[in-house]
Amino acid sequence: MKIGAFAKKNQVGIDTVRHYIDLGLIIPQRPSSQFEFDLQCQSDFDEIIFFKSLGFTLLEIKNIFIIKRLGKMTSYEQDKYYKNMFTEKYESTKAEIKRLSGEKMRLEQELQRLDTKSENKQLKMGIGLACLQYFRCDICGGPLVLNEAAVEENMVTSGKLKCKCGTEYTIKDGILFVEAGHYSNDQLPDVLSYIRHTDAEYLDHVYKTLEWEVQNINFSELSGKIVLELGSGSGFFLRRIYDELPEDTVYIAVDYDPGRLYFLKDILEKSDGRKNIVFICCDFTRMPLLPHSIDIICDDLGTSNYSFEHSEFLLDLTERYYKADAALLSSYIIFKNFSQDSMIPTDCRPNFRIGAIKKRIEERGFIKQADHISDAVTKGGIYEDYFRQDEKVMTYSFIGKRSG
Repeated sequence: MKIGAFAKKNQVGIDTVRHYIDLGLIIPQRPSSQFEFDLQCQSDFDEIIFFKSLGFTLLEIKNIFIIKRLGKMTSYEQDKYYKNMFTEKYESTKAEIKRLSGEKMRLEQELQRLDTKSENKQLKMGIGLACLQYFRCDICGGPLVLNEAAVEENMVTSGKLKCKCGTEYTIKDGILFVEAGHYSNDQLPDVLSYIRHTDAEYLDHVYKTLEWEVQNINFSELSGKIVLELGSGSGFFLRRIYDELPEDTVYIAVDYDPGRLYFLKDILEKSDGRKNIVFICCDFTRMPLLPHSIDIICDDLGTSNYSFEHSEFLLDLTERYYKADAALLSSYIIFKNFSQDSMIPTDCRPNFRIGAIKKRIEERGFIKQADHISDAVTKGGIYEDYFRQDEKVMTYSFIGKRSG
């Protein structure tokens, strides 16, 4: 019987039969270029199926066959050998069932816990009433009065902030809108999607940079402070430190893309605890904040993302909001070199050079406490499409404080 007929008779694929031959489980004759399968081959195949039904692996079945073929056991010896072997398999299978039953029980408990957790009321985030004191008209600097407000748990979820000069801002879904903003066409990356579509070397680069920043933050010093993040984006930095933020820290997340703010807000509303987060949709030149009120500036790639289209340095544009002794926690995209077809406009390139960035930071009066330069990478992913051939990119991180 040829291999095709043998496979068809036993309702398996030819590749399966070849695999059994390669393992030495079936040993057909080969008088010519083709295998010939006899009654012994069929007997061996039937035993393979039998032992597999008892849970034996192909390697274990191969060992059984070797002992049978070489041992030339009598019927009594074979029965005794099988009894011992089946007893061992039975005990190991019983232990495996016990182990799997324990895993099954723990999985059921975790699923029940997660189902119960998902049924809990989702936190609703808005602008805390206590935070209204930090807002001012970006046109005349005058105080703002809350009108037409919907307030839940001491947070404004909708309403108007009006100035005597006629300037008006809208609070919608817990976000303060200075301008309508601009929805980016980019797909907002959840963590799994980001990891799946990003180069492994770049992911390691991002992870190490973020962890260096977090390890150098003294979270106890954030208590009672106002933190301003320039360009919160999808919130990778805020999401990383969210659980460690003191409850009395006011964290202001600013971005011009309302889609990213909604995305970030929705994620944080599913967190276990409520923190004091204020979401503002506006251009950095129109932040309606009280002058000299910010204790800590968080610029985690905000300047870099802004600099893809603007030559201004964000610390210069937003200087009026910072206290004299403000601290700076920042990271910047640094190009070791620019290719001929670089997507960075020529007048924006100083904001991607480490020397120019250090100079700008120093001119703003920030004294270095710690800094870090990452290793260079040459590619990112679909969310870091600014790489060009032959360009090498690093991240420069800086932590510092003004003397006041």
